[in-house]
Amino acid sequence: MTRLAGPVVTMALLLAGCSAAPAATPATHRPGPTPSASAPPPTGTPPSASPAALSAVTDLAQRFADQTASEAWDAQWDELAAPAQALWPSQSARTAMLGAKFQGAAISSISLGPPTDGVTWYDPESPAVSVPDTWRFPVQVTFANPDALDPPGVAALFSMTQISVEYDAAAGAASVVGEGPASMDAPVIVPAQVTSRQVDVPIFMYHLVENQVPQESAYDGNTYGWELDVGLTTLTSQFQSEMAYAHSIGATSISLQHLADALLYGLALPAHSFVVTFDDGRLSQWTNAAPILREYGFTAVFFPCTALIGGVYGPQQYMTGAQLRELAATGFSFGDHTLKDNVALWAGDATTQQLEVVTDQSKSTLESLVGGEPIQFIAYSGVWPGPTQFSDSSREAPLFATLHGYGYVGGLQDLQNDSADDYSTALWQLPRVRVGLGISVSSWGTWVKDAA
Repeated sequence: MTRLAGPVVTMALLLAGCSAAPAATPATHRPGPTPSASAPPPTGTPPSASPAALSAVTDLAQRFADQTASEAWDAQWDELAAPAQALWPSQSARTAMLGAKFQGAAISSISLGPPTDGVTWYDPESPAVSVPDTWRFPVQVTFANPDALDPPGVAALFSMTQISVEYDAAAGAASVVGEGPASMDAPVIVPAQVTSRQVDVPIFMYHLVENQVPQESAYDGNTYGWELDVGLTTLTSQFQSEMAYAHSIGATSISLQHLADALLYGLALPAHSFVVTFDDGRLSQWTNAAPILREYGFTAVFFPCTALIGGVYGPQQYMTGAQLRELAATGFSFGDHTLKDNVALWAGDATTQQLEVVTDQSKSTLESLVGGEPIQFIAYSGVWPGPTQFSDSSREAPLFATLHGYGYVGGLQDLQNDSADDYSTALWQLPRVRVGLGISVSSWGTWVKDAA
């Protein structure tokens, strides 16, 4: 589904991105609980580490790891806690998806590190769903032929995943909540042969979520920066209404990994699926947007500019590393948006050396900053150079190849004409719907209502 974009700021402003001021100067949706002004703490009170509890959780974690290595997916279903089962459409859908994902990607072994107890597990698809006092096991995943996996380096990313186990002392039983390498938010492996699939899932692009339209007087004569921010602003009340509507029709926000699971491996998506993305890492995403997302049980993908983290440039403020880490620890995911979003990545605009600095180095920095979360998607800096989603595909093929070599699997566009047409064979051209003052809540809602 493609529609003409609503009113937006000028092309020059769009290309400038988040660094303008510094430069110038059928699953079931799981509803959330009550809104919160700040994120809940990422850890709970440690449970008493009784010998029985430690033995039960360790035995289950190792058995689950061994079953993952041997691809015994059906055997794992009854070992999953209810919140973990609720992530999947069904047992058979989980088995089919994981079977497709790991076909040709044999795991030799999975070893466990010492567990940390008292950790709160958060649903990667709904930050409102959590399980306190779990045991979290780091894993070391060894693949039979890691160099054969696509993209390069993806085998090592699986050792960033963790298996989380809860223990019911009254029943003396343990169950798995965090599935480690088998989880829905585990790293994406691109199959050797990609089956052609298409889904209509709108990927919404936000920047600023503010209580009022930015005032020119706050910009000390920097008219350019002010006009840029006005064009990037969504009012908090508007964002609240959008999420309320999505919740009212039973829509489900999903991660980009979940979208990839559908496109690459055929996993069925919930009705009215949509993706929320935030570019730049502005502070208002933390103060105004995140509490609303938690209220309605929606996840989001944040694309901060790594060189601007914690920065203050006049009225432009960016989230700190601590705030980003808390988002990562409480059910949100991340992608790369380069160092400052001030270098257009397109052919003829960026040199190979610039690409390595603003993308590969930025990706590594972000992975370390947010606690070892794999970064596999990039939100391109600069408006897509062609008028449509597939314009300039051949011209930008070298860019896609370079990013692939750095370990990315897909790129998100800022299009002149909004679209929600997502294709398995075009992960480098995932379109987005730009959200700002020029899009009404009813228009936004139509994208969600018409979604897969």
